[in-house]
Amino acid sequence: MVHAFRARTTVRRRVAVRRRLHRRFVTEIRITNAEGFDRAAQGADLAVVIARANIETCQVGGTVARLMLFSDNAVQVHRFAGRMVVQVEGYDDDPRPLLLIPECVRFFRAVNAQWSHWLHFLLPQPDQIKLILLMLVDVDLQEEDRRLPPGYRLRHPAQLGRVLQRLFMSMNVLHETFDVPEAHNEAMTAAVIAALGLVG
Repeated sequence: MVHAFRARTTVRRRVAVRRRLHRRFVTEIRITNAEGFDRAAQGADLAVVIARANIETCQVGGTVARLMLFSDNAVQVHRFAGRMVVQVEGYDDDPRPLLLIPECVRFFRAVNAQWSHWLHFLLPQPDQIKLILLMLVDVDLQEEDRRLPPGYRLRHPAQLGRVLQRLFMSMNVLHETFDVPEAHNEAMTAAVIAALGLVG
């Protein structure tokens, strides 16, 4: 009986360890009302929470699969239009901006290569849109005044044009496929213009 108890205990421990590891490597999707997020995300109903473990190993399959659950479903496409925020967890102790952490940039570009419907789902706030846009282009930190938040300089301005073309094309295809009202397309286009005004 003692040996049987130890065996069951060992199995339980192994299962618990697997569950902890699974949580570390799973991109979490949180659906809630605006009160469920912090003030920076007010207006959002959907949060894509990406763990540092995913980013460091560049495991994008789970993230892409979960995002496709929303972009492949007409109800979800309409429900979460302009309601999503992207959050990265695990870098609070890293002084570098996310945009200057190579593994973060690599991860987002790998996701974008398979799923690029950001402009439809993102909350139309400059900070959210700018985060995704600048993850997809090469930038340098530009600190002209240390009293102000850091700015970024595009290394290759033409690169931004190519990224925007792909993102708008993805949004337009999604809108045509699921008959999304033109008003949302216009609102997101205006949001991108506002975000670009903060770049550089």
